[in-house]
Amino acid sequence: MAEITSTQRRFLAALLVSRTVSEAIRRANVSERSAWRWMKDEAFRAALEEAEGQTLEDVMRRLIGMQEQALNALQAILGDPQARHGDKLRAIDMALSHFLRLREAITLEERLNELERRIEEVRNEQHGRPVEAD
Repeated sequence: MAEITSTQRRFLAALLVSRTVSEAIRRANVSERSAWRWMKDEAFRAALEEAEGQTLEDVMRRLIGMQEQALNALQAILGDPQARHGDKLRAIDMALSHFLRLREAITLEERLNELERRIEEVRNEQHGRPVEAD
């Protein structure tokens, strides 16, 4: 983590669990003026981005761990003859919409990777370097 003070770390931790900066200021018991100055500070911003990235990674790991259980629950609702039609429709909607979003994300990632590869090829050609094969 970037070099920040213990007070800044306390404010950063509050930012991660607060809905607003004002709420984080109150939770961390720091002055509003200092907090807004820190929000513009390069080292603090780097530490905040790193902490947010770590938080997102932690959430993703937990979600990945829950995926089988969640899919089994959706499947159980769909296969339950006692389940209400409304519950089944919501389960179908959830499954299909999440599948479509996942497919879109994978497609976008593939397209982005291809664009990055092409950009690198053009850069290499402009600088007279040979293009490396994948």
